Amino acid sequence: MELTMAAAYLGMIFVLAAFALETRALISSRSLIYLISMGIGELLLTIRATVTGEWPFAVLGAIWAAFALYSIIRPVSSEN
Repeated sequence: MELTMAAAYLGMIFVLAAFALETRALISSRSLIYLISMGIGELLLTIRATVTGEWPFAVLGAIWAAFALYSIIRPVSSEN
C-alpha cells in the first residue's frame, strides 16, 4: 500500500472516531482531543488529496485542519 494511501486511511480513522465520540456526547467539539484528532485526520487526508490532485478536497481539508489548529491555539472562552 502506498504511504499516502495508508496516511489517508489513518486520517479517516481520526476524523470518524472524533465525530463518533462527539455525536455520542462522549467528548466535546471544543475538547483538546477532538480538535487534535480532527486536525491530524484532516491534515493526513489533505496530503493524500494533494498528491492525487483532488484540489477541492485538499482545500477543504487544509481549511478544516487550520481551524482545528487555530482553535487549539486560541480556544473559545467558556463564558461565551
